[in-house]
Amino acid sequence: MFTKHVVLVRQSIVLLENKMSKLLLLLLLQLLVVNAVAARTTAESRLRTVVVDSVVLHAIGGPFCKQGEVLFSAASGEGERWISFFARHEVLGIHYVIDRRGKVFSGIAENRVANHALGWNPSSIGIELVNRGDGKEAYTEVQIDALVELLTGVMSRYPEISKSSIVRHSDVDETKFECAGAAHKRKADPGVLFNYVDLLNRL
Repeated sequence: MFTKHVVLVRQSIVLLENKMSKLLLLLLLQLLVVNAVAARTTAESRLRTVVVDSVVLHAIGGPFCKQGEVLFSAASGEGERWISFFARHEVLGIHYVIDRRGKVFSGIAENRVANHALGWNPSSIGIELVNRGDGKEAYTEVQIDALVELLTGVMSRYPEISKSSIVRHSDVDETKFECAGAAHKRKADPGVLFNYVDLLNRL
């Protein structure tokens, strides 16, 4: 009889532990969801508390390691696809996307913070160019023309932004990833085919 009671007690403890584990897991999942929503940079993006003084230029594509080889993401599609991507993303955000056709798409309002460049988000405007950023795909002429026009407008609205504070993502993020035993820059965008000097000369 005593043994039977011990078994029943042990079974009760196991059931209680399982219920507690499920409860803790549920609470953890809820916390993760709350944190993700808080980190969203779309409609819920927080208002800026500092002056806008810089612009960070990006390319959609980026490097990654696959089976010991550094590859670049395809960046397929045009602006509609990518502005929708950022609108749905729970962490990443962007203010503008310019596609290969030279079309400009607005994302997060300029007076709100977008999560696009580590350490630069509070005071910068982020602009994504639809391109692989791999040093092989050229930027289209109409795309760069649209970028010049957009930057001219942004600089007129924020006098604290100078040519020297319009930077590339690769200039401000030195993080690396390993592939086949070698270290590679994680953020290489907008890439070597982006004529940065020419862009600044046109502003």
